[in-house]
Amino acid sequence: MTKAFAIPALAVALAAPAVAAERYEAALDCVPAEVALDYTCIVQLSRGGVPVADAAFTVKPDMPSMPLAHNIAPVPAAAAETPGEYAVPLTLDMHGRWVLRLDISAPARDVVVIDHAFEPE
Repeated sequence: MTKAFAIPALAVALAAPAVAAERYEAALDCVPAEVALDYTCIVQLSRGGVPVADAAFTVKPDMPSMPLAHNIAPVPAAAAETPGEYAVPLTLDMHGRWVLRLDISAPARDVVVIDHAFEPE
């Protein structure tokens, strides 16, 4: 029984780095808009260090210090001029530390979570 378990476990362990290399990576840059608590964010999406063009995803903000207290709908990302960059307009309820959940549906499914502090200017 131990041998039967060891072989699949070894296969999973050896495949893990390859699976991790295929995960999406995201960088975030947000600037305040003219209206208080509105931000224009640019998400740089890559996979294996290569910018991902033609991605489809939404961004769902949530405040970890107040789980489920803010009911902000997911915002669809729109392709920007630079390949791999996507514009996301966010309207938050308050300043502070937020997590942004990127639910990626294309070209492959994945979830990326970004921790970001939105502070007053």
